[in-house]
Formats: sequence, C-alpha cells, structure tokens
Amino acid sequence: MQSKHWLLIILALIFVLTACNIPTSDADAGAQATAVAATLTALQQSVPPTQTFIVLDTSTPISPPTETGAPSATPTPQNPLVLRATLCWMGPGAVYEVVSSLRKDERVTLLGRGSVSGWWVVDNPIYHDPCWVQESDLQLDPGYDTSNLKVFNPPPTPTHTPTPETPTPTSTP
Repeated sequence: MQSKHWLLIILALIFVLTACNIPTSDADAGAQATAVAATLTALQQSVPPTQTFIVLDTSTPISPPTETGAPSATPTPQNPLVLRATLCWMGPGAVYEVVSSLRKDERVTLLGRGSVSGWWVVDNPIYHDPCWVQESDLQLDPGYDTSNLKVFNPPPTPTHTPTPETPTPTSTP
C-alpha cells in the first residue's frame, strides 16, 4: 500500500512539473500578448515621457539566426603600378629633361593628369617632386577615382641656346 502511495505522489509531482511546459493554443498566446500590451499601455500613461518600454511578442518563437557571409568590403584602390621600366620627365615628352626613372612593378603616387593627353603627373619616388610619365606606362586600379585630380600644364619648353665657338689660335712658322 505504501508503494502505491509513493507512486501517486511521484505521478502527481511529474504532472505538476510538466504542467508548466504544456503548450498553449494560439488564442491563449494572443490573449496573453493583448493583456501584456494593455498593461504596458496603462503604465505608459503614468510614466514620464523620457522613459521607453519595449514590448516583446512572445507568441511567435524566435528562430536561430542564420549564418551569412561577412559583408564583402570594397577594396581600396592602390596607387598606380609601373608596368615597365620608364623615364620620369620634367614635362610631357623628350623635349624635356629626364629627372629620374621608374622601376617595373613600382607603385607611385598619382598627383594629377597632364593637360597634354596621354600623360600623368606622379610624385617622383627618388626626389619627391612632380614628374611626368606616359599613361601607357602606368596601370590604374579600376576603382581609382581620377575625377578630383589636379590638371598640370607643362612647363615652358626648354630653349637651347648654342654657345658660340671661339677659334683657337694657331701658330704660324
């Protein structure tokens, strides 16, 4: 008899513990959400306006977040790449003095666009002053914004003044 008594107690305890987890119908959940909302509305009317309440709807189960890939960052364009060993000039072309050279696969800082088509002005990596490079010798990344670059006008073309030759005296016998 005593074992039946313990069995009834254990069954009653199990029933009480599982009663908390019995699923409710959608109507019950809707009624609970309505009751919570009504309570919060009543409370808000007596709360100073600087406080905010957040109402959580517990009638819909929250699904676990789905994994998505990290947002892809847009790569920052790199400085122009020198495609082949080339010369850096004082102005656009061979009429100007060569100031230095650029090595293949070197990155240079673009200072501006030449007003003469087909030329860029870069920071001379050796002397750190502007010099002119042919457009075909540089590769710009597709995302490189050249719209705000300064436009450089070439300096005056150098004029070469010949030096007069002075005859050398010769001795006569």
